[in-house]
Amino acid sequence: MMDSSWLVLNAFGGVLLTIAIVRTFAFVSELWQHRALIKKLEKMGKPMPAHSSILGHLLAAKTASDELPPGAHSAYILDRIARKLDGKYGPPAYYFDSYPVSIPMLMVRDPYIANQVTGHPWTSAQKPTSLTEWFAPISGKGGINLFTQNDQEWKHDHNLFLPFFNNSNLDATMPIIIEQMLVFRDILRKKVEVGDIFRLEPMTLSLMKDIIGRVVFNTELGNQTAGSHPLSEAMLHQLDLKFGASNVMDNIGQLNPLRAFSVWNNSRILNRHIGAQVAKRTDAFREAKARHEQSAFNSILDQALETYYSQPDHKLSDPLDKDFMSSLCAQLRMFFFAGYDSTSSTMVSCCYMIWTHPDVLSKLRAEHDEVFGRNVAACPDMITENPSILNSLPYTLAVIKETMRLFPPANGIRMGCRDLVLKDRDGNEYPTEGCCVQTSHLSIHRNPECWPRPLEFLPERFLVGPDHELYPGKGAWRIFEYGVRNCTGQALVLKEVKAFLAVVCREFDFQECYDEVYAGEKTDLANVDNEKAYLIEHGAAHPRGEFPCRVSLSGYVPGEHSSDEI
Repeated sequence: MMDSSWLVLNAFGGVLLTIAIVRTFAFVSELWQHRALIKKLEKMGKPMPAHSSILGHLLAAKTASDELPPGAHSAYILDRIARKLDGKYGPPAYYFDSYPVSIPMLMVRDPYIANQVTGHPWTSAQKPTSLTEWFAPISGKGGINLFTQNDQEWKHDHNLFLPFFNNSNLDATMPIIIEQMLVFRDILRKKVEVGDIFRLEPMTLSLMKDIIGRVVFNTELGNQTAGSHPLSEAMLHQLDLKFGASNVMDNIGQLNPLRAFSVWNNSRILNRHIGAQVAKRTDAFREAKARHEQSAFNSILDQALETYYSQPDHKLSDPLDKDFMSSLCAQLRMFFFAGYDSTSSTMVSCCYMIWTHPDVLSKLRAEHDEVFGRNVAACPDMITENPSILNSLPYTLAVIKETMRLFPPANGIRMGCRDLVLKDRDGNEYPTEGCCVQTSHLSIHRNPECWPRPLEFLPERFLVGPDHELYPGKGAWRIFEYGVRNCTGQALVLKEVKAFLAVVCREFDFQECYDEVYAGEKTDLANVDNEKAYLIEHGAAHPRGEFPCRVSLSGYVPGEHSSDEI
Protein backbone atom coordinates (compact mmCIF):
# COMPACT_ATOMS: atom_id res chain seq x y z
CA MET A 1 0.00 0.00 0.00
CA MET A 2 2.86 2.34 0.92
CA ASP A 3 4.63 1.48 -2.31
CA SER A 4 1.56 2.29 -4.45
CA SER A 5 0.99 5.60 -2.64
CA TRP A 6 4.63 6.51 -3.16
CA LEU A 7 4.35 5.69 -6.85
CA VAL A 8 1.27 7.93 -7.22
CA LEU A 9 3.00 10.82 -5.42
CA ASN A 10 6.12 10.30 -7.47
CA ALA A 11 4.12 10.34 -10.70
CA PHE A 12 2.24 13.44 -9.59
CA GLY A 13 5.52 15.16 -8.74
CA GLY A 14 6.87 14.22 -12.14
CA VAL A 15 3.87 15.78 -13.85
CA LEU A 16 4.28 19.00 -11.86
CA LEU A 17 7.97 19.11 -12.65
CA THR A 18 7.28 18.61 -16.36
CA ILE A 19 4.72 21.44 -16.34
CA ALA A 20 7.19 23.71 -14.53
CA ILE A 21 9.95 22.93 -17.03
CA VAL A 22 7.66 23.54 -20.02
CA ARG A 23 6.42 26.85 -18.59
CA THR A 24 9.93 27.97 -17.72
CA PHE A 25 11.15 27.14 -21.22
CA ALA A 26 8.20 29.02 -22.77
CA PHE A 27 8.88 32.04 -20.54
CA VAL A 28 12.60 32.13 -21.36
CA SER A 29 11.86 31.68 -25.07
CA GLU A 30 9.37 34.57 -25.10
CA LEU A 31 11.73 36.72 -23.02
CA TRP A 32 14.56 36.18 -25.48
CA GLN A 33 12.26 36.83 -28.48
CA HIS A 34 10.94 40.13 -27.10
CA ARG A 35 14.31 41.38 -25.83
CA ALA A 36 15.94 40.52 -29.17
CA LEU A 37 13.31 42.51 -31.08
CA ILE A 38 13.85 45.60 -28.94
CA LYS A 39 17.64 45.26 -29.16
CA LYS A 40 17.33 45.15 -32.95
CA LEU A 41 15.19 48.30 -32.92
CA GLU A 42 17.65 49.97 -30.53
CA LYS A 43 20.53 49.30 -32.95
CA MET A 44 18.42 50.87 -35.71
CA GLY A 45 18.37 54.07 -33.62
CA LYS A 46 14.68 53.95 -32.78
CA PRO A 47 13.64 56.09 -29.78
CA MET A 48 13.46 54.28 -26.44
CA PRO A 49 14.92 54.54 -22.94
CA ALA A 50 18.09 52.64 -22.01
CA HIS A 51 17.40 48.94 -22.52
CA SER A 52 18.50 45.97 -20.42
CA SER A 53 18.72 42.46 -21.87
CA ILE A 54 17.42 41.14 -18.55
CA LEU A 55 14.92 43.75 -17.32
CA GLY A 56 13.98 45.46 -20.57
CA HIS A 57 12.66 48.93 -19.72
CA LEU A 58 11.33 48.05 -16.27
CA LEU A 59 14.05 50.11 -14.58
CA ALA A 60 13.08 53.14 -16.67
CA ALA A 61 9.48 52.62 -15.58
CA LYS A 62 10.55 52.38 -11.94
CA THR A 63 12.57 55.60 -12.20
CA ALA A 64 9.67 57.44 -13.84
CA SER A 65 7.22 56.11 -11.26
CA ASP A 66 9.44 57.35 -8.41
CA GLU A 67 9.27 60.87 -9.88
CA LEU A 68 5.47 60.90 -9.73
CA PRO A 69 3.07 61.35 -6.79
CA PRO A 70 1.72 58.23 -5.05
CA GLY A 71 -0.61 56.03 -7.08
CA ALA A 72 -0.26 58.02 -10.32
CA HIS A 73 -1.75 56.21 -13.31
CA SER A 74 0.57 54.25 -15.58
CA ALA A 75 -0.22 56.73 -18.38
CA TYR A 76 1.81 59.33 -16.45
CA ILE A 77 4.68 56.85 -16.11
CA LEU A 78 4.77 56.24 -19.85
CA ASP A 79 4.44 59.95 -20.56
CA ARG A 80 7.24 60.72 -18.09
CA ILE A 81 9.54 58.20 -19.80
CA ALA A 82 8.97 59.97 -23.13
CA ARG A 83 9.64 63.44 -21.72
CA LYS A 84 12.92 62.26 -20.21
CA LEU A 85 14.13 61.10 -23.63
CA ASP A 86 14.68 64.63 -24.93
CA GLY A 87 14.07 66.86 -21.90
CA LYS A 88 11.06 68.43 -23.60
CA TYR A 89 7.68 66.93 -24.48
CA GLY A 90 9.27 63.79 -25.88
CA PRO A 91 9.23 62.02 -29.26
CA PRO A 92 5.98 61.40 -31.17
CA ALA A 93 6.44 57.66 -30.57
CA TYR A 94 8.86 55.37 -28.76
CA TYR A 95 9.34 51.69 -27.97
CA PHE A 96 8.78 50.24 -24.51
CA ASP A 97 9.65 46.71 -23.37
CA SER A 98 8.01 45.70 -20.09
CA TYR A 99 7.87 41.92 -20.59
CA PRO A 100 6.60 39.91 -18.64
CA VAL A 101 4.03 42.60 -17.84
CA SER A 102 3.28 43.08 -21.55
CA ILE A 103 4.68 42.25 -24.96
CA PRO A 104 6.80 45.08 -26.48
CA MET A 105 4.83 48.22 -27.18
CA LEU A 106 5.14 51.13 -29.55
CA MET A 107 3.83 54.09 -27.58
CA VAL A 108 2.12 56.58 -29.91
CA ARG A 109 1.92 60.20 -28.70
CA ASP A 110 0.92 62.07 -31.87
CA PRO A 111 -2.46 61.85 -33.66
CA TYR A 112 -0.66 62.02 -37.00
CA ILE A 113 0.74 58.55 -36.26
CA ALA A 114 -2.36 57.31 -34.42
CA ASN A 115 -4.48 58.02 -37.50
CA GLN A 116 -2.26 55.66 -39.50
CA VAL A 117 -2.92 52.93 -36.93
CA THR A 118 -6.70 53.19 -37.06
CA GLY A 119 -6.59 53.63 -40.83
CA HIS A 120 -4.75 50.37 -41.46
CA PRO A 121 -7.06 47.62 -42.77
CA TRP A 122 -5.67 44.88 -40.49
CA THR A 123 -4.21 46.60 -37.43
CA SER A 124 -7.22 48.89 -36.98
CA ALA A 125 -9.38 45.81 -36.33
CA GLN A 126 -6.88 43.68 -34.40
CA LYS A 127 -6.46 43.58 -30.62
CA PRO A 128 -3.37 41.93 -29.07
CA THR A 129 -4.07 38.37 -27.92
CA SER A 130 -2.19 39.16 -24.69
CA LEU A 131 -5.18 41.28 -23.61
CA THR A 132 -7.15 38.14 -22.82
CA GLU A 133 -4.92 37.46 -19.81
CA TRP A 134 -5.61 40.95 -18.46
CA PHE A 135 -9.36 40.58 -18.96
CA ALA A 136 -9.64 36.97 -17.73
CA PRO A 137 -10.56 37.81 -14.10
CA ILE A 138 -13.05 40.46 -15.26
CA SER A 139 -15.03 38.63 -17.92
CA GLY A 140 -14.12 35.01 -17.27
CA LYS A 141 -13.93 32.56 -20.19
CA GLY A 142 -10.19 33.13 -20.48
CA GLY A 143 -10.69 36.85 -21.08
CA ILE A 144 -12.47 36.33 -24.41
CA ASN A 145 -14.97 39.16 -24.90
CA LEU A 146 -15.84 41.92 -27.36
CA PHE A 147 -12.85 43.97 -26.25
CA THR A 148 -10.34 41.19 -26.93
CA GLN A 149 -11.94 39.17 -29.75
CA ASN A 150 -10.76 39.42 -33.33
CA ASP A 151 -11.88 38.57 -36.85
CA GLN A 152 -15.10 36.54 -37.36
CA GLU A 153 -15.49 35.76 -33.67
CA TRP A 154 -15.63 39.49 -32.89
CA LYS A 155 -17.93 40.26 -35.82
CA HIS A 156 -20.40 37.56 -34.74
CA ASP A 157 -20.66 38.76 -31.14
CA HIS A 158 -20.55 42.43 -32.12
CA ASN A 159 -23.56 41.92 -34.39
CA LEU A 160 -25.33 40.08 -31.58
CA PHE A 161 -25.33 43.15 -29.33
CA LEU A 162 -25.16 46.00 -31.86
CA PRO A 163 -28.95 46.54 -32.18
CA PHE A 164 -29.08 47.63 -28.52
CA PHE A 165 -27.02 50.69 -29.41
CA ASN A 166 -29.32 52.08 -32.10
CA ASN A 167 -30.51 55.58 -31.28
CA SER A 168 -34.18 54.73 -30.74
CA ASN A 169 -33.33 52.08 -28.16
CA LEU A 170 -30.85 54.40 -26.44
CA ASP A 171 -33.56 57.07 -26.22
CA ALA A 172 -35.83 54.45 -24.69
CA THR A 173 -33.24 53.92 -21.93
CA MET A 174 -33.37 57.56 -20.83
CA PRO A 175 -36.45 57.28 -18.56
CA ILE A 176 -34.66 54.43 -16.75
CA ILE A 177 -31.46 56.47 -16.47
CA ILE A 178 -33.28 59.58 -15.24
CA GLU A 179 -35.11 57.51 -12.63
CA GLN A 180 -31.77 56.47 -11.11
CA MET A 181 -30.34 59.98 -11.37
CA LEU A 182 -33.24 61.33 -9.34
CA VAL A 183 -32.30 58.88 -6.59
CA PHE A 184 -28.77 60.25 -6.83
CA ARG A 185 -30.10 63.83 -6.65
CA ASP A 186 -32.05 63.02 -3.47
CA ILE A 187 -28.93 61.55 -1.86
CA LEU A 188 -27.02 64.73 -2.78
CA ARG A 189 -29.72 66.78 -1.09
CA LYS A 190 -29.12 64.82 2.11
CA LYS A 191 -25.40 65.54 1.78
CA VAL A 192 -26.28 69.23 1.63
CA GLU A 193 -28.09 68.97 4.95
CA VAL A 194 -25.07 67.34 6.62
CA GLY A 195 -22.56 69.76 5.14
CA ASP A 196 -19.49 67.59 5.76
CA ILE A 197 -16.72 66.63 3.37
CA PHE A 198 -17.54 63.45 1.47
CA ARG A 199 -16.15 61.59 -1.52
CA LEU A 200 -18.27 61.85 -4.64
CA GLU A 201 -16.99 58.87 -6.58
CA PRO A 202 -18.54 56.09 -4.44
CA MET A 203 -21.89 57.78 -5.10
CA THR A 204 -21.41 57.99 -8.86
CA LEU A 205 -20.22 54.38 -8.91
CA SER A 206 -23.41 53.29 -7.11
CA LEU A 207 -25.44 55.39 -9.52
CA MET A 208 -23.79 53.78 -12.53
CA LYS A 209 -24.12 50.28 -11.08
CA ASP A 210 -27.87 50.83 -10.80
CA ILE A 211 -28.04 52.24 -14.31
CA ILE A 212 -25.95 49.42 -15.75
CA GLY A 213 -28.10 46.87 -13.90
CA ARG A 214 -31.07 48.04 -15.92
CA VAL A 215 -29.15 48.65 -19.15
CA VAL A 216 -27.36 45.29 -19.17
CA PHE A 217 -29.73 42.95 -17.29
CA ASN A 218 -33.03 44.88 -17.09
CA THR A 219 -32.77 44.31 -13.34
CA GLU A 220 -33.10 46.60 -10.33
CA LEU A 221 -29.85 46.32 -8.37
CA GLY A 222 -30.73 48.97 -5.76
CA ASN A 223 -27.14 49.89 -4.88
CA GLN A 224 -28.10 53.51 -4.14
CA THR A 225 -31.02 52.60 -1.87
CA ALA A 226 -30.60 49.08 -0.48
CA GLY A 227 -26.82 49.42 -0.48
CA SER A 228 -25.95 46.33 -2.49
CA HIS A 229 -27.12 43.39 -4.59
CA PRO A 230 -25.62 39.87 -4.77
CA LEU A 231 -24.79 40.27 -8.46
CA SER A 232 -23.02 43.61 -8.07
CA GLU A 233 -21.32 42.39 -4.87
CA ALA A 234 -19.85 39.44 -6.73
CA MET A 235 -18.80 41.65 -9.66
CA LEU A 236 -17.14 44.20 -7.39
CA HIS A 237 -15.33 41.47 -5.48
CA GLN A 238 -14.06 40.13 -8.78
CA LEU A 239 -12.77 43.59 -9.71
CA ASP A 240 -11.13 43.96 -6.29
CA LEU A 241 -9.31 40.69 -6.88
CA LYS A 242 -8.13 42.08 -10.21
CA PHE A 243 -7.30 45.64 -9.13
CA GLY A 244 -6.29 45.12 -5.51
CA ALA A 245 -2.98 46.74 -6.43
CA SER A 246 -1.56 48.13 -9.63
CA ASN A 247 2.12 47.38 -9.96
CA VAL A 248 4.50 44.75 -11.30
CA MET A 249 4.55 42.77 -8.05
CA ASP A 250 0.76 42.54 -8.22
CA ASN A 251 1.01 40.98 -11.67
CA ILE A 252 3.49 38.44 -10.32
CA GLY A 253 1.28 37.95 -7.26
CA GLN A 254 -1.54 36.72 -9.46
CA LEU A 255 0.48 33.53 -9.88
CA ASN A 256 -0.31 32.81 -6.22
CA PRO A 257 -2.48 29.65 -6.28
CA LEU A 258 -4.65 30.90 -3.39
CA ARG A 259 -5.39 34.10 -5.26
CA ALA A 260 -6.03 32.15 -8.45
CA PHE A 261 -8.50 29.98 -6.55
CA SER A 262 -10.28 33.07 -5.16
CA VAL A 263 -10.61 34.50 -8.67
CA TRP A 264 -11.92 31.17 -10.02
CA ASN A 265 -14.36 30.62 -7.14
CA ASN A 266 -15.80 34.13 -7.18
CA SER A 267 -16.05 33.96 -10.98
CA ARG A 268 -18.16 30.83 -10.57
CA ILE A 269 -20.41 32.62 -8.04
CA LEU A 270 -20.73 35.64 -10.34
CA ASN A 271 -21.70 33.46 -13.29
CA ARG A 272 -24.34 31.78 -11.15
CA HIS A 273 -25.91 35.17 -10.35
CA ILE A 274 -25.76 36.18 -14.01
CA GLY A 275 -27.26 32.82 -14.98
CA ALA A 276 -30.22 33.54 -12.68
CA GLN A 277 -30.78 36.88 -14.40
CA VAL A 278 -30.54 35.26 -17.82
CA ALA A 279 -33.13 32.63 -16.82
CA LYS A 280 -35.42 35.36 -15.49
CA ARG A 281 -35.19 37.45 -18.64
CA THR A 282 -35.55 34.38 -20.88
CA ASP A 283 -38.86 33.54 -19.17
CA ALA A 284 -40.01 37.15 -19.56
CA PHE A 285 -38.96 37.13 -23.21
CA ARG A 286 -40.98 33.99 -23.94
CA GLU A 287 -44.03 35.36 -22.13
CA ALA A 288 -43.84 38.62 -24.09
CA LYS A 289 -43.58 36.72 -27.37
CA ALA A 290 -46.57 34.56 -26.44
CA ARG A 291 -48.63 37.73 -25.81
CA HIS A 292 -47.20 39.44 -28.93
CA GLU A 293 -45.90 42.30 -26.76
CA GLN A 294 -43.04 44.54 -27.81
CA SER A 295 -41.23 46.68 -25.25
CA ALA A 296 -39.92 50.11 -26.24
CA PHE A 297 -36.72 49.34 -24.35
CA ASN A 298 -34.55 46.24 -24.66
CA SER A 299 -31.63 45.70 -22.31
CA ILE A 300 -28.36 44.32 -23.68
CA LEU A 301 -29.39 40.90 -22.40
CA ASP A 302 -32.88 41.23 -23.91
CA GLN A 303 -31.34 42.16 -27.26
CA ALA A 304 -29.01 39.16 -27.16
CA LEU A 305 -31.99 36.86 -26.52
CA GLU A 306 -33.93 38.51 -29.34
CA THR A 307 -31.07 37.94 -31.78
CA TYR A 308 -30.43 34.39 -30.56
CA TYR A 309 -34.03 33.19 -30.87
CA SER A 310 -34.53 34.94 -34.21
CA GLN A 311 -32.15 32.44 -35.81
CA PRO A 312 -33.94 29.66 -37.76
CA ASP A 313 -32.32 26.79 -35.84
CA HIS A 314 -33.40 28.12 -32.40
CA LYS A 315 -36.96 27.47 -31.28
CA LEU A 316 -38.44 29.68 -28.58
CA SER A 317 -38.95 26.67 -26.34
CA ASP A 318 -35.33 25.53 -26.70
CA PRO A 319 -32.96 26.10 -23.77
CA LEU A 320 -29.97 28.34 -24.41
CA ASP A 321 -27.04 26.53 -25.95
CA LYS A 322 -24.28 25.83 -23.40
CA ASP A 323 -21.57 27.52 -25.47
CA PHE A 324 -23.80 30.54 -26.09
CA MET A 325 -24.52 30.78 -22.37
CA SER A 326 -20.81 30.71 -21.54
CA SER A 327 -20.08 33.44 -24.07
CA LEU A 328 -23.09 35.48 -22.95
CA CYS A 329 -21.94 35.50 -19.32
CA ALA A 330 -18.49 36.72 -20.36
CA GLN A 331 -19.91 39.50 -22.53
CA LEU A 332 -22.37 40.65 -19.88
CA ARG A 333 -19.57 40.83 -17.32
CA MET A 334 -17.52 42.91 -19.75
CA PHE A 335 -20.47 45.27 -20.38
CA PHE A 336 -21.00 45.66 -16.63
CA PHE A 337 -17.37 46.63 -16.06
CA ALA A 338 -17.04 48.87 -19.12
CA GLY A 339 -20.45 50.45 -18.62
CA TYR A 340 -20.14 51.71 -15.08
CA ASP A 341 -16.47 52.29 -14.31
CA SER A 342 -15.26 54.80 -16.92
CA THR A 343 -18.59 56.69 -17.06
CA SER A 344 -18.52 57.20 -13.30
CA SER A 345 -14.96 58.52 -13.60
CA THR A 346 -16.06 61.01 -16.26
CA MET A 347 -18.95 62.24 -14.12
CA VAL A 348 -16.57 62.92 -11.23
CA SER A 349 -14.02 64.64 -13.48
CA CYS A 350 -16.78 66.85 -14.89
CA CYS A 351 -17.84 67.94 -11.40
CA TYR A 352 -14.24 68.73 -10.50
CA MET A 353 -13.51 70.74 -13.65
CA ILE A 354 -16.82 72.59 -13.98
CA TRP A 355 -16.97 73.82 -10.41
CA THR A 356 -13.33 74.93 -10.43
CA HIS A 357 -14.06 77.04 -13.53
CA PRO A 358 -16.93 79.44 -12.67
CA ASP A 359 -17.07 80.88 -16.19
CA VAL A 360 -17.73 77.42 -17.62
CA LEU A 361 -20.37 76.73 -14.98
CA SER A 362 -22.10 80.01 -15.81
CA LYS A 363 -22.24 79.20 -19.54
CA LEU A 364 -23.39 75.66 -18.84
CA ARG A 365 -26.27 76.86 -16.67
CA ALA A 366 -27.21 79.45 -19.27
CA GLU A 367 -27.49 76.75 -21.92
CA HIS A 368 -29.67 74.64 -19.64
CA ASP A 369 -31.92 77.63 -18.97
CA GLU A 370 -32.34 78.11 -22.70
CA VAL A 371 -33.04 74.45 -23.50
CA PHE A 372 -34.97 73.30 -20.41
CA GLY A 373 -36.53 76.57 -19.29
CA ARG A 374 -36.30 78.28 -15.92
CA ASN A 375 -38.16 75.62 -13.96
CA VAL A 376 -35.21 73.51 -12.80
CA ALA A 377 -37.50 70.86 -11.32
CA ALA A 378 -39.07 70.22 -14.75
CA CYS A 379 -35.78 69.25 -16.41
CA PRO A 380 -35.82 65.48 -15.59
CA ASP A 381 -39.37 65.07 -16.88
CA MET A 382 -38.48 66.92 -20.06
CA ILE A 383 -35.63 64.49 -20.75
CA THR A 384 -37.85 61.50 -19.95
CA GLU A 385 -40.60 62.68 -22.31
CA ASN A 386 -38.27 63.83 -25.08
CA PRO A 387 -34.79 62.24 -24.83
CA SER A 388 -33.68 63.85 -28.08
CA ILE A 389 -33.65 67.20 -26.25
CA LEU A 390 -30.17 66.19 -25.08
CA ASN A 391 -29.02 66.75 -28.66
CA SER A 392 -29.68 70.48 -28.15
CA LEU A 393 -26.80 70.93 -25.69
CA PRO A 394 -23.70 71.77 -27.76
CA TYR A 395 -21.91 73.59 -24.95
CA THR A 396 -22.62 70.76 -22.49
CA LEU A 397 -21.18 68.28 -24.99
CA ALA A 398 -18.13 70.51 -25.44
CA VAL A 399 -17.63 70.61 -21.65
CA ILE A 400 -17.78 66.81 -21.48
CA LYS A 401 -15.33 66.39 -24.36
CA GLU A 402 -12.90 68.90 -22.88
CA THR A 403 -13.09 67.15 -19.51
CA MET A 404 -12.40 63.80 -21.14
CA ARG A 405 -9.52 65.34 -23.07
CA LEU A 406 -7.77 66.26 -19.82
CA PHE A 407 -8.95 63.20 -17.87
CA PRO A 408 -9.01 60.31 -20.35
CA PRO A 409 -10.26 57.12 -18.68
CA ALA A 410 -8.26 54.73 -20.90
CA ASN A 411 -5.93 54.33 -23.91
CA GLY A 412 -6.26 52.79 -27.34
CA ILE A 413 -4.46 49.56 -28.22
CA ARG A 414 -4.04 47.53 -31.42
CA MET A 415 -1.70 44.83 -32.71
CA GLY A 416 1.05 45.76 -35.11
CA CYS A 417 2.06 43.76 -38.19
CA ARG A 418 4.84 43.46 -40.77
CA ASP A 419 3.28 45.69 -43.40
CA LEU A 420 2.48 48.55 -41.02
CA VAL A 421 5.48 50.84 -40.70
CA LEU A 422 4.34 54.08 -39.15
CA LYS A 423 5.84 57.46 -40.05
CA ASP A 424 5.99 60.64 -38.00
CA ARG A 425 5.71 64.16 -39.40
CA ASP A 426 9.45 64.23 -40.15
CA GLY A 427 9.40 60.94 -42.04
CA ASN A 428 10.99 58.81 -39.30
CA GLU A 429 9.79 55.20 -39.49
CA TYR A 430 8.47 52.95 -36.72
CA PRO A 431 8.09 49.23 -37.55
CA THR A 432 5.23 47.60 -35.66
CA GLU A 433 5.78 43.87 -36.30
CA GLY A 434 5.89 41.99 -33.00
CA CYS A 435 4.62 44.99 -31.02
CA CYS A 436 1.29 46.10 -29.77
CA VAL A 437 0.64 49.73 -30.64
CA GLN A 438 -0.69 51.74 -27.71
CA THR A 439 -2.13 55.18 -28.34
CA SER A 440 -1.56 57.29 -25.24
CA HIS A 441 -4.64 59.46 -24.86
CA LEU A 442 -3.10 61.39 -21.97
CA SER A 443 -0.03 62.31 -24.03
CA ILE A 444 -1.92 63.13 -27.22
CA HIS A 445 -4.57 65.16 -25.43
CA ARG A 446 -1.94 67.31 -23.71
CA ASN A 447 0.44 67.55 -26.66
CA PRO A 448 1.24 71.26 -27.21
CA GLU A 449 1.80 70.62 -30.92
CA CYS A 450 -1.82 69.47 -31.26
CA TRP A 451 -3.59 71.61 -28.68
CA PRO A 452 -2.90 75.33 -28.17
CA ARG A 453 -2.82 76.09 -24.43
CA PRO A 454 -3.08 72.35 -23.77
CA LEU A 455 -3.44 72.50 -19.97
CA GLU A 456 -6.25 75.06 -20.00
CA PHE A 457 -9.88 74.00 -19.69
CA LEU A 458 -11.44 75.48 -22.84
CA PRO A 459 -14.67 73.80 -24.00
CA GLU A 460 -14.78 76.31 -26.85
CA ARG A 461 -12.24 74.13 -28.66
CA PHE A 462 -15.14 71.93 -29.73
CA LEU A 463 -17.38 74.79 -30.85
CA VAL A 464 -15.08 76.88 -33.06
CA GLY A 465 -14.60 76.46 -36.80
CA PRO A 466 -11.60 74.99 -38.64
CA ASP A 467 -9.97 78.40 -39.09
CA HIS A 468 -9.80 79.10 -35.35
CA GLU A 469 -6.53 78.47 -33.52
CA LEU A 470 -8.30 76.30 -30.91
CA TYR A 471 -9.86 73.96 -33.46
CA PRO A 472 -8.66 70.38 -32.81
CA GLY A 473 -6.52 68.73 -35.46
CA LYS A 474 -7.62 65.57 -37.25
CA GLY A 475 -7.84 62.70 -34.78
CA ALA A 476 -6.46 64.76 -31.90
CA TRP A 477 -9.42 63.89 -29.64
CA ARG A 478 -9.42 60.09 -29.36
CA ILE A 479 -11.43 59.12 -26.28
CA PHE A 480 -13.59 56.61 -28.17
CA GLU A 481 -10.94 55.89 -30.81
CA TYR A 482 -11.58 55.55 -34.54
CA GLY A 483 -11.99 52.84 -37.14
CA VAL A 484 -13.96 49.61 -37.06
CA ARG A 485 -13.10 48.97 -33.38
CA ASN A 486 -14.17 52.34 -32.02
CA CYS A 487 -16.22 52.35 -28.81
CA THR A 488 -19.65 50.85 -29.49
CA GLY A 489 -21.14 52.49 -26.40
CA GLN A 490 -19.96 56.06 -26.98
CA ALA A 491 -23.42 57.47 -27.78
CA LEU A 492 -24.82 55.98 -24.56
CA VAL A 493 -21.95 57.38 -22.48
CA LEU A 494 -22.47 60.90 -23.81
CA LYS A 495 -26.23 60.73 -23.24
CA GLU A 496 -25.67 59.56 -19.65
CA VAL A 497 -23.19 62.31 -18.80
CA LYS A 498 -25.28 65.05 -20.48
CA ALA A 499 -28.33 63.92 -18.50
CA PHE A 500 -26.26 63.81 -15.31
CA LEU A 501 -25.11 67.40 -15.74
CA ALA A 502 -28.59 68.56 -16.68
CA VAL A 503 -29.95 67.11 -13.42
CA VAL A 504 -27.28 68.46 -11.04
CA CYS A 505 -25.57 71.55 -12.40
CA ARG A 506 -28.25 74.18 -11.69
CA GLU A 507 -29.31 72.83 -8.30
CA PHE A 508 -25.96 72.13 -6.64
CA ASP A 509 -22.53 73.65 -6.08
CA PHE A 510 -19.50 71.44 -5.47
CA GLN A 511 -16.43 72.63 -3.62
CA GLU A 512 -13.30 70.51 -4.05
CA CYS A 513 -11.54 69.79 -0.73
CA TYR A 514 -8.21 68.34 -1.78
CA ASP A 515 -6.20 70.86 0.25
CA GLU A 516 -8.16 70.02 3.41
CA VAL A 517 -8.08 66.25 2.99
CA TYR A 518 -4.38 66.13 2.05
CA ALA A 519 -3.26 68.99 4.30
CA GLY A 520 -0.70 66.86 6.13
CA GLU A 521 0.93 65.49 2.99
CA LYS A 522 3.74 67.03 1.01
CA THR A 523 3.07 65.82 -2.51
CA ASP A 524 5.03 67.11 -5.49
CA LEU A 525 2.55 67.51 -8.35
CA ALA A 526 4.99 69.03 -10.84
CA ASN A 527 5.18 65.90 -13.01
CA VAL A 528 1.39 65.52 -13.21
CA ASP A 529 0.95 69.06 -14.55
CA ASN A 530 0.29 70.33 -10.99
CA GLU A 531 -3.11 68.65 -11.05
CA LYS A 532 -4.63 68.00 -7.61
CA ALA A 533 -7.04 65.44 -9.04
CA TYR A 534 -4.39 63.57 -11.00
CA LEU A 535 -5.49 60.22 -12.36
CA ILE A 536 -4.93 56.99 -10.43
CA GLU A 537 -5.37 53.42 -11.65
CA HIS A 538 -8.32 51.23 -10.66
CA GLY A 539 -9.79 49.71 -13.78
CA ALA A 540 -10.39 52.90 -15.72
CA ALA A 541 -8.39 55.98 -14.73
CA HIS A 542 -10.03 57.84 -11.84
CA PRO A 543 -9.38 61.22 -10.18
CA ARG A 544 -7.26 60.89 -7.05
CA GLY A 545 -8.96 60.37 -3.72
CA GLU A 546 -12.44 59.75 -5.16
CA PHE A 547 -12.90 63.55 -5.37
CA PRO A 548 -13.28 64.83 -1.79
CA CYS A 549 -15.76 67.69 -1.76
CA ARG A 550 -18.60 69.51 -0.09
CA VAL A 551 -21.93 70.12 -1.78
CA SER A 552 -24.44 72.90 -1.23
CA LEU A 553 -27.59 74.18 -2.89
CA SER A 554 -26.45 76.57 -5.56
CA GLY A 555 -28.82 79.47 -4.97
CA TYR A 556 -28.71 79.85 -8.75
CA VAL A 557 -31.58 81.86 -10.19
CA PRO A 558 -32.42 80.68 -13.73
CA GLY A 559 -32.42 83.43 -16.30
CA GLU A 560 -29.71 85.53 -14.66
CA HIS A 561 -27.40 84.80 -17.57
CA SER A 562 -28.32 85.48 -21.16
CA SER A 563 -27.79 82.97 -23.94
CA ASP A 564 -25.15 85.16 -25.59
CA GLU A 565 -22.71 84.03 -22.90
CA ILE A 566 -22.55 80.59 -24.47
